[in-house]
Amino acid sequence: MRKQWRSWIPALPSDALMAVLGLGLAYWVRFHVYPKYIPGGEAPDPGRYLLAAPVVAIAVTLVFIFMDVYRLQRGTQFVDELFSVAKAMVVTTVVVFAMIGVYRDGQFTYSRLTFTYWAIAATVLILLARYALRRVRARSWRRGEGIDRVVVVGSGAAADLILQRIRMFPDYGYQVVGVIADDLKAGAAFGGSSVLGEAGQLRQIVMDRNVNLVFVAAPDMSQDEILQLADSCRECRTDFRIVPSMLEIMTSRVTGDQLDGIPLLQFRHGLDVDAAKATSKRALDIVVSGLGMIVISPVLLLIAVLVRLSSPGPILIHQERTGLGERTLVMHKYRTMRADAEADTGPVFAASKDPRRTWIGPVLRRFSLDELPQLWNVLVGEMSLVGPRPERPVFVEDFKSRMDRYADRHLVRPGLTGWAQVNDLRGQTSVEERLIYDLYYIENWSLAFDLKIILITLFRVFTHKNAY
Repeated sequence: MRKQWRSWIPALPSDALMAVLGLGLAYWVRFHVYPKYIPGGEAPDPGRYLLAAPVVAIAVTLVFIFMDVYRLQRGTQFVDELFSVAKAMVVTTVVVFAMIGVYRDGQFTYSRLTFTYWAIAATVLILLARYALRRVRARSWRRGEGIDRVVVVGSGAAADLILQRIRMFPDYGYQVVGVIADDLKAGAAFGGSSVLGEAGQLRQIVMDRNVNLVFVAAPDMSQDEILQLADSCRECRTDFRIVPSMLEIMTSRVTGDQLDGIPLLQFRHGLDVDAAKATSKRALDIVVSGLGMIVISPVLLLIAVLVRLSSPGPILIHQERTGLGERTLVMHKYRTMRADAEADTGPVFAASKDPRRTWIGPVLRRFSLDELPQLWNVLVGEMSLVGPRPERPVFVEDFKSRMDRYADRHLVRPGLTGWAQVNDLRGQTSVEERLIYDLYYIENWSLAFDLKIILITLFRVFTHKNAY
């Protein structure tokens, strides 16, 4: 709770200030930039709007509090914060419009158009300030200030995944102190961290190492053992989180139900097919891919010229990939390697500093520019903007033989980008980990989820560590 309240300190006054600045900007735009349609031909007294400024600031902060916008959520993207703020601002705008609708002071009424401008300006300003605060907080976490010192209990795939995520994204503000595992000796290494001891020693380890948070990622642990760990954390006033097993991560989201007041949890299995959602997803694919190819056509032409100059061979490569329903599609990419790159090796994954790349290849692959021709695959319906990345048939057969649920990736159209890719699982990263993220997307897909992944892709294209 202490850290929870600390997260309010910069955000709440920042939001209030941005709401006030937004009102000033809206007044200036309404009555000075576009003054033609002012009733009576004269701008109202700015003092009236100055009096309204603290009211809108209070409205913003109160709605944000009630909608839990100030809750500090480590391990989330700025896009999540964007959606949270946008939803809260919609509610705030309704509240503010209701207040100005009932306000009367003689003949004076507030301009609804001005407050429409305010809603837009305040939302943009709040988001810009939130992003700046987020970067400041991330830098302080990187310096070790205000971080959560973490212990991970477990030695399986789920524990390894947690450790990898924490290492990959230091901006989340976690620092791994070590691992607790009954089947490993103290001092041994697991997932890049040191084993500190056994589960029975948790309480002592938490106290000695000043641990703030415990992740339990041991699906084989009994209920009694987990309760003992939870009791130990409660006695030490340490936060406690249970990580689902890999099977639970790979399956669907959990929904709630009840039986005469008894809460029940239900795992939803299988793809939630909804005609309206499927139609909206396809409409988004057509609009974005069609307009995208038109808008960036000069960039496409420039890349084509650079590829032609980089080495002898075709500008585009056309590879067979496995798509929806395991049907084969021909995926288009700009060529980033020598024309004879696979003459001796056959189909292989690209590696870091791959000697087969052309001089322009590293740049195109680093920023995923080589994938832009796949907008055509999206437009014609072979692919979608968002979905599991399509693999070559020879790899698919190998992965299917090793992973039971790998074929489930083909229940949806493959994507230009995907949930695994925005989490930097690309290149020669673990196929098993990519499968976890792909299956999570399939089970939880929605238009909002697609928009979130698209926005994260635009941010992450400059920070990918495994794009080569």
